[in-house]
Amino acid sequence: MMGTTHGVLERVRRFALPEGVVACRGTWLRQVGEMRFGPDSRWLPFEAEQWFEGHDIDFRWQAKVRMAPLVSAEVVDAFKNGAGTLTARVFGVIPLARARGPETDRGEALRGLSELPWRPFGFGEGPSIIWEATKSDGLRASFDDGRTRAVLEFEVDAEGRVLGGRTSSRPRLVDKSVVDTPWSGVFGEYRMFDGLRVPTAAEVTWHLPEGLFTYWRGRVIEFRVLR
Repeated sequence: MMGTTHGVLERVRRFALPEGVVACRGTWLRQVGEMRFGPDSRWLPFEAEQWFEGHDIDFRWQAKVRMAPLVSAEVVDAFKNGAGTLTARVFGVIPLARARGPETDRGEALRGLSELPWRPFGFGEGPSIIWEATKSDGLRASFDDGRTRAVLEFEVDAEGRVLGGRTSSRPRLVDKSVVDTPWSGVFGEYRMFDGLRVPTAAEVTWHLPEGLFTYWRGRVIEFRVLR
């Protein structure tokens, strides 16, 4: 039987916040992992920090990616006040990539939604997110701030653990064009930090016509609630 929206949300909150509501202004984490730019590309190691707003989907991911021996790129991926940005600079100075605009806004909004398990207070009432239970007893989150709209479905198990999220349409840059492409992410290895139960392992995949392309995988090595 399909659960009610309130019931599924409560299940997620009880799992993620077993000690009850945690007063905070957001969360912070440190990650290590690897990423690649194409199915045949090599994996590039990274170290990153990420900041999340407590009751919204705003975030800032700041990473150092090792491109080659003695060559690193500084990457910033963010969504704030309805605007998404992506910048990458070699040695922090030489521009490598830069993205802004409506498609970037939607792509970063989807990332912000998908990473709610790292700020689980967001699974509840909010001015910009409408929740709906799905037939698979998961959750559909529809974000709409009047300028950007993004929809993501979460897979939730019987305990309330969020196993992953997916969307049928996330903007993907192909050469100089943007192509809406199915996209998904998975979470695992939940641990307790500061009264929250959050995932410490994740990976992200594009669903291309020629097959699955996992392009990012990371592990949380530190996590804090920002009071």
